[in-house]
Amino acid sequence: MTACIKNLSYLKLKSILTSLKQVSLQIRNLSAVPSLELNHTDTVKPVTTDINLVEYPEIDESEYLSDKVVSKMKIPSALDPSTEDLSYLGPELKPTFNFAAYANQSPTIQELVKLGVQLWRIETNQESMACILKRNFEDLRPYIQFLHDCGVPPEEIGRFITKNPRIFEQDMDDLKTRIRYLRAHNFSRDNIARIVTAHPPWLSFPTKFIDKRLGFFQREFKLTGEQVRFVTLRKPALITFKGNQLRENIFSVREQMGFYPSEMKAILLNKPAVYTTERRLTLPTFEYVHNEMMISHDIIAQMPIILRTTLERIKSRHLFLKALKRDQYDPTKPLYVSLDDIASPTDYVFCYKSARASIELYDMFLRSL
Repeated sequence: MTACIKNLSYLKLKSILTSLKQVSLQIRNLSAVPSLELNHTDTVKPVTTDINLVEYPEIDESEYLSDKVVSKMKIPSALDPSTEDLSYLGPELKPTFNFAAYANQSPTIQELVKLGVQLWRIETNQESMACILKRNFEDLRPYIQFLHDCGVPPEEIGRFITKNPRIFEQDMDDLKTRIRYLRAHNFSRDNIARIVTAHPPWLSFPTKFIDKRLGFFQREFKLTGEQVRFVTLRKPALITFKGNQLRENIFSVREQMGFYPSEMKAILLNKPAVYTTERRLTLPTFEYVHNEMMISHDIIAQMPIILRTTLERIKSRHLFLKALKRDQYDPTKPLYVSLDDIASPTDYVFCYKSARASIELYDMFLRSL
C-alpha cells in the first residue's frame, strides 16, 4: 500500500514537470512576438504545484523542478515488501451456521466466551444465533448488568445466556416490569434470583401470561398464595410449560391414574416435575407400581418421585427385593421399604438402605435377568 502511494506521488510530479515545460515553451513563443510588451504594472501569478516537500525532505526547495529530483527518488516496485498489517482485509463473510467464522473479528463473540456462554448450543437455533451476531457487546452490557441486579451469580450469567440468548430482544422496561410483578406478589429478592437462575426463559414471558398461569394453578389445585409461591420456587419451568401438554398430563393423573384432587395437590407440592413429564413415561410406571407392586394411590402421592423413575429400574429393583423376600411397601408394617429408596439414582444407596445386600450380589442378579 505504501509503495502504491509513493508511485502515485511520482506520477503526479512527472505530470507537473511536463506541464511546466509546456508553459515554458509557450512563454518563449510569446517573447518572440515583437508587438508583445509587458507593463510594469502587470502581475505574474506564481506557479502552483501539489508536490509535498515534507514527504521528500532531502529535496531542496530551489531544486524541486530540476531533473535531478527524479533521479534521487526511488521508484517503488510492486514486489517491495510491505510493513503494513493487511491481515484484516478479506471478502465479506457469507451466511454461516456457526460462530467460528466470526470469532476472530467479533468482540461480542470473544466477550461472551469469557462469560462462559456455550455458543455451540446457541448455534442449533438460527434465530438465536442471529440475535447475537447483529448486536455489539455494548448493546448487551445493560442486560448483563440487569441480570446481575436480579441476583444471578456472575458464574451463572454464561449459563443464563446459553439457555435464553433471546433475552437481548426484550425491552428493558418490560423486563423490569416482570420483576416488579414478582415483588408485588410477595416474592423476595432471593426468590426472584432463584427463579431467574433456575429457569432463564422466565423473563421472556409477558407479565399477563405469568399472572394467568399462576391463577390457573391456584384454581386447579386449590392452592393458597404461599403454596403458589412454593410450587413456583420448586419448579419455575412448570409455570411456563406448554399449555396443551400440561393439560394432557393433568388429565392423565386425574382420569387415567385415578388420583383424587387432594392427592393431585400432594403430588404437585411434593414433586411438581411429574406434571412436566410426558404421560407416555409416567403412565406405564404408575401401572406397574400400582398393579404389580400393589402400592396405593395415597402412598404414591406422598412419594411421587417414583413416577419420575424409569420403568426398567423399578422392575429390576422390585424383582431383586422380591427374590430376597423384602418387597414390603406398607409403611405400617415391619421391614418397610420406602419408594424414595427404590427410586434412588444410585444402586449403592438402594442396596444399602432397601435390599440390605451387597452391590455385587445385585449386579449378579441383573446379569441373570
